[in-house]
Amino acid sequence: MKETEFKKIITPILVVLILIVGAYFGYEYITDPKIVEGVVSKNIDDKGKPVDITTEFAPEDEVYFSAKRNRFWIKKAEIVWYKGTISTENRLLVEEEIEVNEAGYFSAKLSAPKGLEEGHYGVTIYVDDTDIIETKTEFDVKK
Repeated sequence: MKETEFKKIITPILVVLILIVGAYFGYEYITDPKIVEGVVSKNIDDKGKPVDITTEFAPEDEVYFSAKRNRFWIKKAEIVWYKGTISTENRLLVEEEIEVNEAGYFSAKLSAPKGLEEGHYGVTIYVDDTDIIETKTEFDVKK
């Protein structure tokens, strides 16, 4: 087999292989969660990263929720807080159009002037104007 015949055979095979691999990774990139690593913490740093990550809080604590943006084009999100299990009837607070900070996180704070009630809480995050939960976390408030 001559070198030119070999190139004529191998070139289309390589092109098809590259297209298949590109399509696979493109599909994965588009369909994977766009916001990840949702955590609750007692504070966030100057750039907006979570500090003192925990799932147990005292009633007087401020609870910060932070989730990392996983796609550069996502600029705004909606964060929903729940008292009890994560379900529509347990919604406590809906924060719309939360913008990404310089560290690439969406962050929001839950607090109450007289302190949070003891119990189980949850928080979810959505890409703005969608109904798909990107990530969620749950936490408890105890004395």
